[in-house]
Amino acid sequence: MEAYQDIFGNPIQLTFDPQEFQPPGHVLVVPLWGGKIVFTHHKERGIELPGGKIERGETPLAAAVRELFEETGASLARIELIGQYIITIGETKIVKAIYLAEVNELWPLPGETDTRGAVVFEEIPHCVADDPRFSPFMKDEVYPRTLQYLGLR
Repeated sequence: MEAYQDIFGNPIQLTFDPQEFQPPGHVLVVPLWGGKIVFTHHKERGIELPGGKIERGETPLAAAVRELFEETGASLARIELIGQYIITIGETKIVKAIYLAEVNELWPLPGETDTRGAVVFEEIPHCVADDPRFSPFMKDEVYPRTLQYLGLR
């Protein structure tokens, strides 16, 4: 596991080794569409990768598919688990599964949502830490290390 801190000083552990994975409570999705990443624009936080909490009775995979559709309108050709990170905030550990998804189509957002929908850049943004358009959740090492792991950096 790799160890980092987020911009608030909270410790983060990141791994791409399935033997180190723990049962997650949240998901994060890296959706690719024509070689570009499909981000979502959260109404309060800014641009970020889609993801969220796993609902009661839901599998992590089902949560990833649901969150991606709710936040971007994306339907999928395929999806796979590639990594996991744990962020510790005080006494609370948040375990997030990281999925790589191949987007088939982008549809209008399904009703009320916390996002403004999909954001697709002409080129994959690599340096987001100092970009005010991006969410604070994008400003730790998880995003650049995941890009590196996927060979997108």
